[in-house]
Amino acid sequence: MIPPHMKAFGELAGSMSRSVHCAASTFTQIVSEQVGMSVSHVEIADRARLDLCLASLDSCLCGVAQRMRTTEGCGAEAMLVLPQIGGLALVRRMLGLPGDIAEPGELEQDALAEVGNIVIDACTGVLAGALGWHIEAAQPRVTLSVPDRLFGVDESVRSALVTHLRMHLSGLRVDGLVILEMTALAGLPMLPPRRLDA
Repeated sequence: MIPPHMKAFGELAGSMSRSVHCAASTFTQIVSEQVGMSVSHVEIADRARLDLCLASLDSCLCGVAQRMRTTEGCGAEAMLVLPQIGGLALVRRMLGLPGDIAEPGELEQDALAEVGNIVIDACTGVLAGALGWHIEAAQPRVTLSVPDRLFGVDESVRSALVTHLRMHLSGLRVDGLVILEMTALAGLPMLPPRRLDA
């Protein structure tokens, strides 16, 4: 018999997969080009595992972070993290810009913020629905990393729900993470990755 928390986690992971497919449809409408998005797996990660997930993407990362608070007063930090080269290539393709610009400009950062906003909303909406929360979100902010400094995620974070996703656009494929750090996740059991069909 499947333990109740494992069954609930599987349902949450399945909902996350369906939600990012809906986010991909939103992107397709915005850019008038077919955008794909899939989830490979979802996991609840401790600090060591979270650092490994970040390191597996690239040494230089870009991300969109959003601070949230529930009506119950629970704080939350959500972040979409992408390899910096892949993330910038993705938004430049969406904007119709050349891909050889050395530094991300204001237009690219605005586009990254919009991408992050849509993806984060899709994922946090699933979590809010599962936990019965109403989440109030602040304006998303774009973060760029350097290889010798821990990327964007506060060192005090001890557990997070990590969604491993893949984005496709015109032959371009970018792997990324959506990290949902919430104080309420601290009481959830540590679970192995839950594999989903892409």
